[in-house]
Amino acid sequence: MISPLITVIITTYNRKEYLETAIQSVVNQSYLNIEILIIDDGSVNHYAQNICSKFSNCTYYFKINGGLSSARNFGIKQAKGDFIAFLDDDDFWDKLKIEKQVKVLMENPLVDCVHSSAAVVNEKGELTGNIIGAAQNKINKRSGYVFWNALGCWVVKSPTPLIRKEVFQSDLLFDESIMVGEDIDFYQRMFYRHKVYYINEPLAFYREYLDGARLSVQRKKYIGIEKKMYENFKRMRIKNPFVLYWIRVKLLISALNTRNELMENPLRIKKINLYLRPLYFLNTCFNENNTSLKNS
Repeated sequence: MISPLITVIITTYNRKEYLETAIQSVVNQSYLNIEILIIDDGSVNHYAQNICSKFSNCTYYFKINGGLSSARNFGIKQAKGDFIAFLDDDDFWDKLKIEKQVKVLMENPLVDCVHSSAAVVNEKGELTGNIIGAAQNKINKRSGYVFWNALGCWVVKSPTPLIRKEVFQSDLLFDESIMVGEDIDFYQRMFYRHKVYYINEPLAFYREYLDGARLSVQRKKYIGIEKKMYENFKRMRIKNPFVLYWIRVKLLISALNTRNELMENPLRIKKINLYLRPLYFLNTCFNENNTSLKNS
């Protein structure tokens, strides 16, 4: 049986506490042909290099701080594997994750990404009983060409996907200008071009804990990301004006829902304007301080 090389990219920045656990969960995989790349995004000391040196298949890289997207793109450029997986330094994997996902990709050549649900753990790595994944009645909507049902609604959970390396092209990388929500932008755009496969089983463990520095909990910074996402869709050379129109509409609805969920002063846009002027409202409405278009 062919055993393609898997590249696992683990990014880290000034967070030592869980990194060794993350690496160990990769080392413990039942699938053996794996290279691990530790991308240190400018941490103030060399904790990651010291931890990485404990593992024979772990390679350490240091770069000037540029953010999570920059660190992931750096890792992609160094990757030698046929398939690429990302793991945050505070999450970890089930030991069968890569084996099960490689099997799916090998048996389904038209699928370019396989993802799964994730079990939530606390600061100590203990299961909380919560699962992040598709509801039972939506499992069938997480596989195949999912672009239109996913746009503005859901993305893969960050520690779960395994992706063919050829997916990553000059116009389909992580946007380094996005500091919060880069996963949303990348995976929504990936869905436009590539089919995916969902395994309804928690193959990764997502750690939730109180830390204001975690980007994923800084939810107000997500407001307005849809405007940037639309610009990135245009850079993908989508020429069909009807496709671009519906992308604008769905992104506007998503932006409106996110803003109104997080802000005290709800922004209300008449339904007809959602469909007649989606680009105008995307460009003008969505930042924390802009309330001038209330009830437009």
